[in-house]
Amino acid sequence: MNEPFVQIDAQTPPVRRILVVDDDPDINRLLRARLTARGYEVLTAASGEEALALLADLPTDVIFLDIALPGISGLQTLAEVRRRGLDTAVIMTTAFGSEQIAIEALRQGANDYLRKPFESDEFRRVLERTVQRLELERQNRVLRQQLEAHHRRLVSEMARAAEVQARLLPQLAPALPGFQLAAECIPARDVGGDFYDWQQPAPHLLSFWLCDVMGKGLDAALLMATVRAVMRAVVRNSPPAEAMRYVSAALDEDLRQSDRFVTLFLAQLDASTGRLASIDAGHGLAFVRRADGSVETLDRQRGLPLGILPNERYHQRETILNPGDALVVYSDGLVDARVDLDLTPQVLARQLYGAGDALAMLDRLVTLLAPVKTPPDDMTLLVVYRKTDQG
Repeated sequence: MNEPFVQIDAQTPPVRRILVVDDDPDINRLLRARLTARGYEVLTAASGEEALALLADLPTDVIFLDIALPGISGLQTLAEVRRRGLDTAVIMTTAFGSEQIAIEALRQGANDYLRKPFESDEFRRVLERTVQRLELERQNRVLRQQLEAHHRRLVSEMARAAEVQARLLPQLAPALPGFQLAAECIPARDVGGDFYDWQQPAPHLLSFWLCDVMGKGLDAALLMATVRAVMRAVVRNSPPAEAMRYVSAALDEDLRQSDRFVTLFLAQLDASTGRLASIDAGHGLAFVRRADGSVETLDRQRGLPLGILPNERYHQRETILNPGDALVVYSDGLVDARVDLDLTPQVLARQLYGAGDALAMLDRLVTLLAPVKTPPDDMTLLVVYRKTDQG
C-alpha cells in the first residue's frame, strides 16, 4: 500500500545574526565589516563572559569564537554554549600553529574553525559551509518534528479505526436452540482484513460467514468494511447458493478496481434439524469435528475466491451437525503463525479434545498463538458447537 501523501513545509528563518567574540578590537572590526557587507546583523564581544551575557538575551545564529580569550577561555565558552543547548553554530578562530587546539574544539562541539590571519577565500568557504549546515540542520529538525507529529496523528487515527472495526464485529452470540457459538478476530496490525459475522433471520435459523480479504492493514480493512456491508445487505435468510450470486455480483466491480480478492466461507444452519448448508469461495479452512473425534473437511467443492473470475458458479454443500459435533472455521493467519505445528484439520481437532463448549474450544485454538509475538497475518476463528442432549 502506498503511504498517504504528507505535505511538509520545512522552511526555517534564514541565518541573520552573528556574534564575533575576540579580545582584539581590530579583529572585531574586520569581521564586523566583512559580515555586514554580506547582509548579516553583527554583534561583538571582547570576552567569553560578555558573549554569554549577550547570548542570554539575543538569539544568535553563528558565533565566531576566539580560542584565546581573557577570563574564561574560548573552549570554556563553547562548553557553556553547548550546555545551554543553544541553536547556534560555532566557528572557532585560532592563531596560526594552534590547529591542534581547534581540532579539540571540534571534538567538544564546534562546527568549524578559521585560522588567523583571515584569508578571504577561506573565510568565505568556512562561513558559507557553516551557514549551509546550520540551515540544513534546522530544516531537518523541523522536518523530524512534523513527521513525528504526523506519525502521532496516524497512530491515533489507527487506534480509533481499530476501535471502530472491533465494534463492527458481533458483540454477542445469538441464542440458537441446542447450539453454542464463539468467535474471535485478531488483526496482525491495528486493523485487518479478516472478519466474521452472523444474522438470525428466524429463531431456528442462523446465517454466518468468515471472510479473509487479501492483504492486511488499512487497505484490507477498508475493503473489509465494503464486503461486510454487502454481506449484511444481501445474505439475510437466503440459502448460501442464492446469497453468493448476489454477493458476487455486488462485489465484482469493487474487487476488480482494487485488484484484491476475498476468500469466504458462508453457511446457514437450521437448528431444528442440524442441517448445515455451506459454500466455500476459495477459503478451504473449515471442518467438522464429530463427537467421536473424526474429522470431516468441507472444501471438496471449493470455488474460486471472490474477485478472481466474474460469474463464478458456487456449489452448495450440505451436512448435518449432530449432538457433540463442532464446526470450526478459521483464517490462514492461524496456520501461518504456527507453521511449526503443521496445523491440519486433524491436528486442530485434537486440540479440542476435552473441551465441553464452544468458548472452551475457541480458547484452545487461540492458545496456539500464545508463543507468537507478532502474527504474520490476521487470524479469525469461529466455532459452532451442537450441544449433547445433556448439554
